[in-house]
Amino acid sequence: MRIALDAMGGDHAPGPIVQGAVQAVQKDSDLHVVLVGDQAQIEPLLASAQSVRNRLEIVHASQVITMDDAAAAVRSKADNSISRCWQLLQQKKVEAIVGAGHTGAMVAGGFMMRLFLKGVKRPGIAALMPTAQGLSVLLDVGANVHPKPSTSINTASWGASSPGTSSSATSRRSAS
Repeated sequence: MRIALDAMGGDHAPGPIVQGAVQAVQKDSDLHVVLVGDQAQIEPLLASAQSVRNRLEIVHASQVITMDDAAAAVRSKADNSISRCWQLLQQKKVEAIVGAGHTGAMVAGGFMMRLFLKGVKRPGIAALMPTAQGLSVLLDVGANVHPKPSTSINTASWGASSPGTSSSATSRRSAS
């Protein structure tokens, strides 16, 4: 699997983001990570990852959307790392994108490029939660403070069809 990772998003980026990418490719020999962001900041962080460097690519983006920016900065900062991730997905150069930074900008970028899954009317955020039975996927984590019933049904539909979800109907529940 090839994943585009916004290396500039999140607290203290790009250090912890790049470190996590290196650890992920070390653990999964089928994983390729495209680190998107300021190449001058990312490249030195890969110096100790030579054994997996062939599965870590850098795509340069000269701009960063910070937490202080509005989500609409995906338009005004044309060469931002979030938009570059979406472009890689649109061009089918990656199969997924991941970002730990500005959630609103990540969603706005997807809306701008119209790359959400068919039938998804409103995106949500998923989080893995440890339970006594193993990991559980919690959907729509804070994305919709006052969801309508139709939004909850839509979220449940895309959650049920997502890779890695159980096919057992008894394992799915809605808290809405």
